[in-house]
Amino acid sequence: MSEVIYRKYRPKTFAEVVGQKPIKITLENEIASGNISHAYLFVGPRGTGKTTLARLFARSLNCLDKKEGEYEPCNKCQICDLILSGRTMDVIEIDAASHTGVDNVRENIIANAQVPPFNNKGYKIFVIDEVHMLSKSAFNALLKTLEEPPRQVIFILATTEIHKVPETIISRCQRFDFKKIPQADVVKRLTEILEWEKASVPDHILSEIARRSEGCLRDAESLLGQIISLDHGQVTEEMASLVLPRSNWQEIDALVESLRQNNLSTALNQLNKLVNEGIDLQNFTSDLIDYLRQIMLYQIIGPSFALDFSDALIDSIKKHASEFPLKELSKLLNIILNKLTIKESMIDQLPLELACVEYLLEQQDSTNITTPISEEILETPVASVPQNTANKTEILTTIKNKWPQIVEDTKPFNHSLSMILKTSHPLELSNDRIIIGLEFDFHLEQLDKPAVKGHMVEVFEKILHHKFKIEFKIDENFKDNHQNFKGKSEKEVSDVLDTFGGEVV
Repeated sequence: MSEVIYRKYRPKTFAEVVGQKPIKITLENEIASGNISHAYLFVGPRGTGKTTLARLFARSLNCLDKKEGEYEPCNKCQICDLILSGRTMDVIEIDAASHTGVDNVRENIIANAQVPPFNNKGYKIFVIDEVHMLSKSAFNALLKTLEEPPRQVIFILATTEIHKVPETIISRCQRFDFKKIPQADVVKRLTEILEWEKASVPDHILSEIARRSEGCLRDAESLLGQIISLDHGQVTEEMASLVLPRSNWQEIDALVESLRQNNLSTALNQLNKLVNEGIDLQNFTSDLIDYLRQIMLYQIIGPSFALDFSDALIDSIKKHASEFPLKELSKLLNIILNKLTIKESMIDQLPLELACVEYLLEQQDSTNITTPISEEILETPVASVPQNTANKTEILTTIKNKWPQIVEDTKPFNHSLSMILKTSHPLELSNDRIIIGLEFDFHLEQLDKPAVKGHMVEVFEKILHHKFKIEFKIDENFKDNHQNFKGKSEKEVSDVLDTFGGEVV
């Protein structure tokens, strides 16, 4: 049986380790100087090199042929050979996930720690993986040994969930935080493995493997091994798709663009096209969420945010980040995530279709609908707002006189908006800012939105020939200022009935 890729090419020297440069430098210096701690804590995501560096560290400390001041193991001496083959009793690896109890700690660690190493000049090293899985009593038993370890004993604790490790344990260890491997470094490593294996895989597939691994080099190497096992010569895209789910980023980009433009029919057609082409919608949805997340983070963080995509996709992400309002982007992500709670559907694409429909229906209620605007022109157009009080009063009076027309022209945008405005009034004029008085807080919540204000600006500009800024506020003296508030006309009552349904009884 051939050895799996990630085991076959596990680094044997510090120079071969991918990423984690600060950690490597620190460990190398400690080995070269002989300034060794009794306990180390390796923290970080899976597949980022914690176990690899622990084994490498142990091998280097016990190497028989390593010269003073050096840090790389020879990988040829008896001790190195025993450690590489897993046949030494001086390097004991324990999976805490399957040895959680206090008895296991006492038998496998505490008792063995009292036995001196095979090489009197070397160390007995315990590598405890997934250490956070130990029970409370097991941690307490281990703590005593960590506090007073035998002279030639070193502990290397590894965990992916540092928050589950007691502070008493953390405080007695030298801590190293491992980071996810950058996509570029993963691709470089995969390229090296292909050269050693004398195999060929298209560059864009390597990039996709690196992206899907999410900084976990072990996962990336495992995927590559599966792909090249299909054909050790030239691996085609069709072959790779048997292992690597197909991802069509152009289709994802196109769908996002359709949603941004509020084009529901195009978005739904795109989804059904994907189904007809046999694309895995679960994988597509996952990629869509990742794509939207990247847009959101780039929009918030800016150019300093690292984008792990091809140059073409990075350009698309930057474009959408500049055009897609953050609020709407967040709303879209939430809607998609909520629709994923639909566990079973007779129609595979239905959850995504519902997400698109819900998002765009909400958009229709609040944004981006082109509406006809009244073209009636004032006899005396308002080109600018004068600063003197007399003229301000005159302009405010003109606005009040035109208020019924302004209200009427908001109907095509949102009928309920016009109904609210009928019970409001122009309150103040300050430079280029019109303040509209409202009576109720819930009306303020409905109107105080960028989309509503934007539409009101358009209406005012068409009717009054001036671009005013719009503000809404609660008018504490509403009944005194709003002369028509006491009663509704028959027409107003009729409008309410048309809007909400019902009849007068």
